[in-house]
Amino acid sequence: MMKKLFFIFLLFSFCAKPFAQNSPYLILENPETPKKQKTQKVVKQKEQNPPVQKVDETKKEDFVPTKAIEVGAGGILTSLNFFKNAQNFTYYPAGSFRLYVQPNSFIQFVVDYSKVQQVNIIPTWINVQNTYLDLDAHFLLHPARAEKTTVYFILGFTSQFWHGIYTGIDDYNHYVLTVKKNTDYKAIYYGGTIGIGFEFKVVNRINLYGEVRYKLTETDVGFGLSDVCYGAGVKYTLVDFHPKPIYNKPSKHFHWF
Repeated sequence: MMKKLFFIFLLFSFCAKPFAQNSPYLILENPETPKKQKTQKVVKQKEQNPPVQKVDETKKEDFVPTKAIEVGAGGILTSLNFFKNAQNFTYYPAGSFRLYVQPNSFIQFVVDYSKVQQVNIIPTWINVQNTYLDLDAHFLLHPARAEKTTVYFILGFTSQFWHGIYTGIDDYNHYVLTVKKNTDYKAIYYGGTIGIGFEFKVVNRINLYGEVRYKLTETDVGFGLSDVCYGAGVKYTLVDFHPKPIYNKPSKHFHWF
């Protein structure tokens, strides 16, 4: 009888040991089991929730500044003045220089200075010189599927300085423009500008732009559409006011790697 009891006791102790290692609720538990379970839980949580890496936006090549001062240069094709040009080809080239001030990502203010080389509008005008000074506001739109392209609407003021010799020959507005023939004539016209344009990012800080502007001014013969101006050029970000990341000084809690 004693031999049977001793044999049952040995068999029970031999079988109970592996169950105790896998179950923390049994009396004969393994002391290392809770530590292993905690380690496994931490590993699973890290796999399910990987650490979020912060991206420094100032290092992106496609970064578009929200506050900046920019400069631009390009060329335009201008008709000078529809009211004073009776020729079939009415457009002439000019150089353009710009200063941009952008307070936010939705609007930018532009000062544009354009100068037309001296031309002759035969037979009515000789040695004509023109200078434009425009102050425009660009209302910016950022298409979701074209990250490098910005579309904008133009609204602003324009002024045109006209200087040339008036011959009076074949002038269909001679009954309104009461100027003597062969006279050195000067005038300044003021009006408004509306239009549309776009910008395309080439590389960081450099954009290309193209636009069409309609100018409505008060001229010698009345108020109306005096010019449809086509322009294109390049723009460079001179000063970027985007906040830079804060630099952390080395300390006992700072690690380089």
